[in-house]
Amino acid sequence: MALNPLRSALSQSGQTASQRDTPFKTEAQGLLATFQTLRAELERKVRHGDLTPKTAREQAAHAAADLKRNLRERAEGHNAVPKVFLNRLVEASEALARARRNQSMEELQRDTNRLLREVLVEQQLQNRTVEFEGKTFLRPMHGGPAAPTLDSLLAFHQQADQAGDDAAREWTRRQLEGMRPRVVETEDHRRIDLACDRPDRLNPRLVERYVEVMEAASVEALESFVAESLADRDANACAAAFVLARQAPGGTAARWVRQVLDGLNLFPEAALQALRVWEAEARREDTDAARAYADHTTVLAETEARLAGLEAPTASDLERLAQFAAKPLAEPGTPIGLGLQRRGMTPEEFRAATVEAGGALESGGV
Repeated sequence: MALNPLRSALSQSGQTASQRDTPFKTEAQGLLATFQTLRAELERKVRHGDLTPKTAREQAAHAAADLKRNLRERAEGHNAVPKVFLNRLVEASEALARARRNQSMEELQRDTNRLLREVLVEQQLQNRTVEFEGKTFLRPMHGGPAAPTLDSLLAFHQQADQAGDDAAREWTRRQLEGMRPRVVETEDHRRIDLACDRPDRLNPRLVERYVEVMEAASVEALESFVAESLADRDANACAAAFVLARQAPGGTAARWVRQVLDGLNLFPEAALQALRVWEAEARREDTDAARAYADHTTVLAETEARLAGLEAPTASDLERLAQFAAKPLAEPGTPIGLGLQRRGMTPEEFRAATVEAGGALESGGV
């Protein structure tokens, strides 16, 4: 068992809070500063004999309890991003589900044709495997069984893409995905991702790369990127546009951010499903980080509420304070002298004078 439980709790909560950065920190520090001001006032009253240490500790503990309750309430619903992003995602997903349930004959026919094309591609993959392997498999110089290389697969994918051969494209993508674990270079991973990109499927690595490239882009470039993403209905580009809008410093004030929110109905289903999961996880992490910092601030306030080392002044202390207060104030710039015939301002008097001077300036400064 720790010799000082509060110190142990403060250390643990501080370590937990430091692991997560949260905008809630500013709000919590403001509430803690208000508590510390009250604590300083209680200490002053005890030192001047206006309050007993027991009463001061009780009031400090009560203030710490109020701070704890206030922090918990605010941290529970805290999120760095407005809820409009989650609400729009939910609305778009529900609209897509309703549209799927109420499909017209033309839409059903399109879905049927798409499924038939996928079945046809699978049949061609089984019948043309030997053909594809003959064009991509190479026998090593030192002997051994023939195997495809990254360059041969990428070259064959480019040829299939130019020829519009869906079966060859799909076969090459599957071969490249199987080769990914054996690839070491980052650039090779990027080439595989680009070759395996499908507009209707989501690749988190491509989304991350889009975000990385567009983070420093101008407003005009962002508007153009959003417009092209919505026009192409590319799942990776659309998801990246949403992530960029979510972390935009101006919130929903920017025109391109509103363009993303208004265009969620055009997002592919894969992008909407992934974004809902990501948004829910991000909001949960924001709340957890706020709770962690709220707990740390609470432990800090409870530690300070103990008023450690504070004792009631003795009769001689009070007499000395009274004698000091009876001395006339020295004018600014006037030496006090060794005899202490005059005195300087106490911190409380200085703060009061500063506030009064500020009010006078505001009232007469027009």
